[in-house]
Amino acid sequence: MEYDKKALKISTKITAATLSESCELGAEKAKEAAAFLRALYKEIAPIRESEDCVKDAFKAAGKITAAACEEMEDPSAETAAEFFKTVYGGIAAIAAEEDFDEDIFKYAAKITAAACEEMEEPDEEKAKEATEFFCALYSGLTEEEENACDEETEEKPVCNGKYLVKETASGISFRLAAGNNQVIGISEVYSSRAAMEKGIESVRKNAPIANIEDQTAEPVVTAVNPKFEIYNDKAGEFRFRLKARNGEIILASEGYKTKASCENGIESVRKNSPAEIAE
Repeated sequence: MEYDKKALKISTKITAATLSESCELGAEKAKEAAAFLRALYKEIAPIRESEDCVKDAFKAAGKITAAACEEMEDPSAETAAEFFKTVYGGIAAIAAEEDFDEDIFKYAAKITAAACEEMEEPDEEKAKEATEFFCALYSGLTEEEENACDEETEEKPVCNGKYLVKETASGISFRLAAGNNQVIGISEVYSSRAAMEKGIESVRKNAPIANIEDQTAEPVVTAVNPKFEIYNDKAGEFRFRLKARNGEIILASEGYKTKASCENGIESVRKNSPAEIAE
């Protein structure tokens, strides 16, 4: 039998969880574990092998199911599979969204798994509860960041910056300029104006709340998206790039001679991000 490695890995973790309280290591127990794994794999492998499988949701459902199965008194592959399917079905829609935040999704999965560790019988009803918990947790974490963005934008005075649109044969892009007309950030080239305007909205939304990850520091402390990444280019100058929640680069700077100037550029982006498009 040829196994799908990802589905086998999840099935193995769940099977191992059901044995965590067992002190039996005989051949009979091993046969039971093998039968459990094969039966579970048979149920969840089709999900993994389907074209519309959401891999992040598949992994998260596996972690949550494994945690929920640790206290099972009478392990049943059918019960574990139904629990997995219910959780996966409930969280897959979140991971399939365009503005899905992978880091927040992983954090929510870890917290939900921890909350399920003392679950004695992971039936379908408990699976629904775990799914509702996860969705509410993810929503709460992302909404908090969005509200923080709104609050910071409201507190800031009206900026004098502007978004400058540039059309070429290859597409359309924008530049964010400060009040003195100095360009502080450049976008990628978009295929349409609608896509470009969406990029501007992403800068407005993410710049005020973005963390800073200094990749020139030692050691480098990894930050969660959205974030500004400070790095050195080939010429040794300092640059920054702004990444959205999904990791996409939405704005990049030109080179600065000093890190302090680069950091000032980041603050200027924050200040001027609410700017309007200059027609």
